[in-house]
Formats: sequence, structure tokens, C-alpha cells
Amino acid sequence: MAFNSNLDQFLMFYSQSEAGNGLTRGLENELARKTYVRTKLDNELADAINHYRLVILTGNAGDGKTAFIQKIEELAEKLGSKVHKHNHLGSEFILNNRKFLTLYDGSMEVEGKNNQEMLKDFFSEFAGDSAPDTNICLIVAMNEGKLRDFLSNTVGFKWLSTVLLDHLLKGVPLPNDIALVNLNLRSVVDASFDQTSCLFDQVLDRYVANEFWDACDECSARSRCPVKFNVDTFRIRSTSGLNDKDKEAVDQQNSSARKVRSRLKTIFQVLHFRKRIHVTVRDLRSILAFTLFGKMTCKEIFKSIQTGNADFTSQYYYNALFNLWEKDRILSFIREFDVGLAASPHIDSRLSFSRPKAADFHRLFEPFENSRHPTSGRLRSDEDDLLTLYKKRAQSPEERTKEALDASQLYVSALRRKLYFEGKLVGWDNMQGKPFFVDLLPYDNLTKFMGFIETGTDPGEQLKNAIILAISRSESIFDETRGTENICIRTRHDPDAKVKAFFTYSSDQFVLKLPQANSQGQYIEFLPSSIILQHVQRGIELEISLDLYEMLMRIRDGYIPAAGEMRTFFLNLLMFKKQLMATPSEQMLLTKDDYQLYNLTRTPTNGVKLSIV
Repeated sequence: MAFNSNLDQFLMFYSQSEAGNGLTRGLENELARKTYVRTKLDNELADAINHYRLVILTGNAGDGKTAFIQKIEELAEKLGSKVHKHNHLGSEFILNNRKFLTLYDGSMEVEGKNNQEMLKDFFSEFAGDSAPDTNICLIVAMNEGKLRDFLSNTVGFKWLSTVLLDHLLKGVPLPNDIALVNLNLRSVVDASFDQTSCLFDQVLDRYVANEFWDACDECSARSRCPVKFNVDTFRIRSTSGLNDKDKEAVDQQNSSARKVRSRLKTIFQVLHFRKRIHVTVRDLRSILAFTLFGKMTCKEIFKSIQTGNADFTSQYYYNALFNLWEKDRILSFIREFDVGLAASPHIDSRLSFSRPKAADFHRLFEPFENSRHPTSGRLRSDEDDLLTLYKKRAQSPEERTKEALDASQLYVSALRRKLYFEGKLVGWDNMQGKPFFVDLLPYDNLTKFMGFIETGTDPGEQLKNAIILAISRSESIFDETRGTENICIRTRHDPDAKVKAFFTYSSDQFVLKLPQANSQGQYIEFLPSSIILQHVQRGIELEISLDLYEMLMRIRDGYIPAAGEMRTFFLNLLMFKKQLMATPSEQMLLTKDDYQLYNLTRTPTNGVKLSIV
């Protein structure tokens, strides 16, 4: 047994690791540096750093603020500068004949000084009532709330306070030599299903790089190790120097790996578009570490295998990502759309009777084996544990005990997850042109939502019309033509009213657009997390997250949401409707039976005209 020391370190990237979480911050050791991925900050702001006198990085803990400053320090050292550290708070160095001062965390305090005094010292070059004349450059990472507090409650920095607060509160552009970067606007994914250079794809690439895992190929426990199974699933192998037949075999493995990568990426895309939580780079590294590597060291895995009754079911990546027991905050949000707990009767019934290791079972999934060199492919390690679970299922009505039923449910849930990541299209119904795996997510309309965010185009205004119809139907307008031509809002929701009246706002008054990043997003990977429906004349906007969009599309198709769902998703829709109702409407729709509609319009002489629609 050759223990892989890299695994023990990878475990420490996970926030809840039992081995400690010492590698969740900055560039703490060699492995952290080797797995660091370059961001737009590194590729663009680092090159432009000499153009600025002040660079402020704001955002949540784990967004990479400290790591960026450390990268600037490393650059200075490579160019021959001596970096002087100041009590682990920051540093001082010369870069391109210019003095730089850095501060890793603007919320910290030093011995003998409170935070306000420490910040006054750091910003001393910018004190006064006018723009300073200095060749120094300050780089500081600090929370936006702390920055506002300092600027609002400190005297002696009138010019700096005015410039920054006017920008933060009123959107006034900053001077050309000041950069404020809000890392809360950063996205770790893009809107493409394909492998790209987004942060997710880069981090995953580094985590499964051959340099860290080649040693595992000779390990005596490789046929049962869940970590090797997970890593081999996502590895892209080189075809350099191979003959045609070997290259074909490796290409097939890589094709399967790319599909699984794409489906894992979609989980993080859904997390982004739900707008429930901001995923930082630290969060991404943490969750991928747990998903791929779990919490067991090499020695612990080997010891478990030696017992002869090891069960690694929960540690295979497709189950680990939806772990029910971990207390990590990101995992708790991912569990909310667990593909294993959604319901697809025609799929679930087929999976329930699919026996692991059987030929029919293998036909359900993408091949990861290497037909030419079996030891170079991914082994079917998980099938041993799945088969054990399969055999615990009830085989007859008399065996329907609670334990057997629980085992059956666990088995189908695990297979649904495996099918989501590794399933093949062949043999499954898919008539809507969606990627096969999207059918297993609890979002029926994800593809169209992501398509608009990726392209910003709406051919034939199909998406806008669908949203407008959904809003109208949420107000009990069932006529598709009228509900699509106008946003219809009911004047009163009185269940005893004999006649229902609706204000109408023509669809021509609305546009569908995407949120744009301001100057604070210039140096970050920005991806809109919502769609905006805007009333052009009034500027009234409805921000539509993935959850609201999905609910609206279900309402369009006839679904009636429960009261709890209304409270969860419809607060911003309610405010949008109320704002619209404050806008004069040129016509109203009246109906008594939901089928016969009457049109009440304003005449040029301020009269009214009633007509049958």
C-alpha cells in the first residue's frame, strides 16, 4: 500500500474537514499554490496595477482578496523586490519603481491601535480635502460595510470620503486612478454546458491533475478506493504519442469525463441562478474537495478495505455532493435540488429493477473503461456497494420491511444521481431538445433560462411572451391570446365578486434584458444570475431568478401554487404588479365566467367604450 500524501492535504481544502481546514485561506502551502487558478484579477488587474494609486477589494470571506494581494507580492519578488511583511497584516515593496502598501484585511486591529486608528495610518497618504499628489499605491482588502463605516465616521479624509461614498451610494464614477472591485459580483461558473476557462472548470482541472494522482495507479487498494474512482471519473487523459487504436480508447474515456464534468458544472450553475447564496472561490474549492476526496485519509480508507465489509456508497462523488449529514452551508443549498430525490416514475421504475454488474445496467451509463488497457481506465468500484444495497431490497411482498423499503429508496436515489452524471441518452424519452441529464433536475425550463443568459437574445420574443402569459395567468387570465398580448393585473381579489376586472399593459411596453456589472465588476468573472423584465417607459423592473422563472412557467402550464410557494417566490412579483398598477392603463378587461371577455377602453374624449373581445 503506497499512501498518497497529496490526499491528506487535499482534505484540508474542505471547510468541515476532520483533518483541519488549514488550506481554505490564501496560498498557505505548496499544494495551495499548485492548485491556484488564475482569475481576471490576475490576468487583467495585475497588469494594470501601476495605473492606480488605490485599489480596494471588497467581498465576502473566501473571495480571493488575500490570494490576489499575495500574487502581487510574488510578482514583486520575482522582479527582484524585497517584500517586507508587517505583522501578518500586510506588506511593503517596490514594483516598477513605485512603492506599494498592502493590507490583507481592513477589519483587523493591531496591538495598541483599534481598527479606525489602523485604517487612518494606512490611508494617511489620502488625507486632506483635495486629491493627493503621491506616487504610492495602496492595495487593501476589506468588507464594504467596514469601508463605509470608516469613511462615514472619520475626519481628515474629506476628499477620499466624498469620492468613495458618492460612488457607493450614488453611482458617481471613480477617478481613473482608483479601482473598487466588488468580488460579490464574481461567478465561479459561466452559462455554457461545455468545458470553458471559467473558475469551476479550472479548479476541477487542477484537482484531478495527473501530478497528484499518478501514484495511485500502483496502489493495491485502487480497485475499491472511492477517491481513485472519483478522480478517474473526471480526469482528461493525454493522447499524445498513442497509436490510433489506443487514442480511440482514450478519446472515449475523455468524452465520458467531459459529460460528467458538464453535469457537475450544471449543479453549480443552478446554485448560481437560484440567487440564494453567493459561492466564493473558497466555497468552490471546499465543496469540490469534499465531493472528490471525502474526509478519509489514505490510511483510513485502506484500513476500512481490510475489514472486508467496507461500504463507500456515500463517498462516491454522485452521492457525496448531496450528502444529508454534512453541515457545510453550500451543501445545504445543493441538497435542496437533489437529483436523487426528484420523482420521475418511468425512470425510477426502470432503475429499481436494474441490477449492478449486469449488461443491462452497464448500457445505462457512459463507459469509462479503457478497452485496450483496462488498468488505465476507471474501475467499476462503486458497483460492489450498489449491488450490496440492491440485494437488501424487498424481493417479494412478504419482505417489505422498513429496512428493505429504506434500502430500495436509497438504491433508487443513488442510481438517479449516478444516472444524472453518467447516464446515456439511448433508450430514454427526450422529445423537447433538452440535454438528457436536465430531465433529472427539478427544473423543467432550465435550458431556455440559461440560453437567454448565455446569448442575451430572445428569438421571436418567445421567452418574453411566455413570462408575460405566466404573469397574466397568475392573475387568473386564462385566455392565451389576451394574456400574451398584455400583462393583466386584477383590480381586486374578491372571491365573491361577480365580475372580475383587470388592468392591462401591452407587451410592447416591456423588454427582456440582463443585469449588467458596473465598474466594480470590471476585473471579475461576472455572470448575470437573473433575467429582468422591464417596463420601458416607467423603468419598473421584475427580477426573475431561476426559482421564480420555473414557478411562472408552471403557472403558465396550468399549475396552481400553494400559499407557501406564493410567499417564497412571489414577493418581488407582487411589488412589480403594485408598481405597474400605479401606471395609468388605457384599457381594462372584464369577465364574468373566465371565458367571455369584454374590453373597456378610454376614448379620446375621456369617455369609455365597452366591446366584446
